Amino acid sequence: MKKKCLILFKWPNYLNKYLISKLSNFYDVEHLFISNYKNENFSETIDKINSTIEYKKIEIVFFDVDFSKFMNFFFVNKIKKVKKVMVTYDDYAVHEMNSITANACDIILCQCPLSNLKYKEKGYESYWMPPENDSNIFKNHNLSKEIDVLFFGQLRNDRKEFIDFLIDKGVKVKVVGHDSNWASEEELIKLISKSKIVLNFSKSLGETVANYASTDIYKFNYQLKGRLIQSGLCGTLCISEYSPGQELLFSEEELPMFRTKEECLAIVKRYLSDKNLLEKHSKFFNSKMLNLYEEKVNFKPILKAIDQPSFKKIELVTIPYWYIRIAAKQIIKKNVSIWNILSSFYQLKQVLKVLEKSSLYVQLLVIIESILNILWYSITSIKSRN
Repeated sequence: MKKKCLILFKWPNYLNKYLISKLSNFYDVEHLFISNYKNENFSETIDKINSTIEYKKIEIVFFDVDFSKFMNFFFVNKIKKVKKVMVTYDDYAVHEMNSITANACDIILCQCPLSNLKYKEKGYESYWMPPENDSNIFKNHNLSKEIDVLFFGQLRNDRKEFIDFLIDKGVKVKVVGHDSNWASEEELIKLISKSKIVLNFSKSLGETVANYASTDIYKFNYQLKGRLIQSGLCGTLCISEYSPGQELLFSEEELPMFRTKEECLAIVKRYLSDKNLLEKHSKFFNSKMLNLYEEKVNFKPILKAIDQPSFKKIELVTIPYWYIRIAAKQIIKKNVSIWNILSSFYQLKQVLKVLEKSSLYVQLLVIIESILNILWYSITSIKSRN
């Protein structure tokens, strides 16, 4: 009989289905969305989740933490009597936040192998786990290679510059997934199988890289993208903009990398002009994906790790002020309104628990801010209801 696990998602997202599908191969899976707890405060949300865990005899909880300030160290710590696994796909942006939240968990699962090493460096038990590596979903349909170059995803400015440059130089590029040019998952997989080359860009999306500890500093990071795995499983060679994460998985001979438009063009032309070279590298790329990175292979050590009876714990010297501020604000904001202001003030008890090991100075600052937040968000709730 499969063990029962619960996935706590922050909100509905297209990647959720891959985690549900992946874990369903190994566990009896339930899932909840934190965003559905609209009428519950912090304490009530935790009580309901713990009741669900007890009622359904859940043994393992997976926490979808990226960009979810609510699902922090103090929240995770209050989920009782289960093994706790943190799942992060965008750790490049929120590693400072996640690395503290991780301390409340037993195991960390990262989409990026570079992030995986960062957690190991801190002493955590961490594993690399790409979301889109199920060969039952992403598979080679052995279709005629009628598309020269395929790109799928958002076509923001720098990506458009690269693609326009290729087109201007005579390369035929098909773009899907931008504006109204969408494809279903089934259609996309067949398009990948029909393509000679899939083009991947590594820069993170968004105007800046989020930074919860201070103001945003960087415009982008070079991020490992799922297109590499998807393309390889579908039997198509991927050529990619540089990212340090993919260097940990592939040599440049296995995964051709570029940094400039000119380098991209040269690589594309080299493979399109040499059918034997393209076929040889495509087969090798597909074989490496299936033998090393496919879901059944990749999840085997993770499954074994989760089955451990106990886990090592890393001791934090302190939890920084900026993190405590975020946690306290999430407690206060949860379902705050002028109509339940007394209940919101009662949640100050939870804020005090967050502050137990903080200095008197930090305690004073956070309590004052929390009271002001209760008053402010209670007043603004009137406007939102009107």
